[in-house]
Amino acid sequence: MYRDVLIVMAFNTAIAVLFAAMLTQGFAQSFIYSQAIGLSILTCSRVLMHVQGVYKPDGRTVAVAVPVGAIVGTTIGVFLVPALTGEDKPSAGLLPGSLVGSLVFGVAISYFFYSRVTIAEKEAALQQSALEAAEAERRRAEAELKALQAQIEPHFLFNTLSNVAGLIDGDPATAKRMLTSFTGYLRGSLDRTRAGGGTVGEELEMVRRYLEIMAIRMGDRLRWVIDLPDELAAAALPPLTLQPFVENALQHGLGPRPEGGEIRIVVRRDKDDLVIEVIDSGIGLDTSAAPGVGIANVRARLAAIHGPRADVVLAPVTPHGVRATVRVPA
Repeated sequence: MYRDVLIVMAFNTAIAVLFAAMLTQGFAQSFIYSQAIGLSILTCSRVLMHVQGVYKPDGRTVAVAVPVGAIVGTTIGVFLVPALTGEDKPSAGLLPGSLVGSLVFGVAISYFFYSRVTIAEKEAALQQSALEAAEAERRRAEAELKALQAQIEPHFLFNTLSNVAGLIDGDPATAKRMLTSFTGYLRGSLDRTRAGGGTVGEELEMVRRYLEIMAIRMGDRLRWVIDLPDELAAAALPPLTLQPFVENALQHGLGPRPEGGEIRIVVRRDKDDLVIEVIDSGIGLDTSAAPGVGIANVRARLAAIHGPRADVVLAPVTPHGVRATVRVPA
């Protein structure tokens, strides 16, 4: 309200300067009449808007507030001019000019306030639409995550159980170790399906269980290291962010190499970002192949949650291998 009064007073002052120049009279009378009429129109407009329960002037408000405010303001000016300037009557042509000016001014300022509120409404509607779109995208990403969490890759499940069955007679200790890791993996998958969020520590615990199982299956062909500073274990990270990169490294990187290789996972902080690297020493990056569904899903989910601040980059490693870098706000 105070801002509106200041705007109106600025318009009033401009009109007063104009009339003072046109009538070649003192500025004082024009200023008093202009302020009285302009502020009266504003007051009448606000009273009518309050009575109607609206927050912006419409045609009916302007049709009533402008003439009523002009008459009231002129009457106030008639009393104020002698009291403040000592002059008994206004300069010739000042009152008719002020009335005409007030009508034009009243319509113009009413349109100004109407336009300002209308523009603010449209901007608010656009912001609301953007928020609703972002919320819909977030919910879609969450639904995809729930579906992904509820699925266990059939080949991984069956192969693991088959390995356990094959090891029971010849190497029961290894079979027990594989079954323990597999049980922990399944329990973690169920827990994350029911939970809404996740942490780096929880994600890497699932990855560790997965690598333990794969290390038993692949033997000396698989070596792995997880470098996670204690202070970053509780950092927020959506579930199933890293496992697709580890699976990709095993399937397309180390799997085709007879001698296998190493997977190294490094977590670090870079200013305001959390950076996680999955580095393998496999056969390298196939630039002609399209990214897998799992990696594309990770990109889409991180973009829905963090926007442009999230980043996923795949790059070759010398002499061979791939580095997958995930960057999200810390």
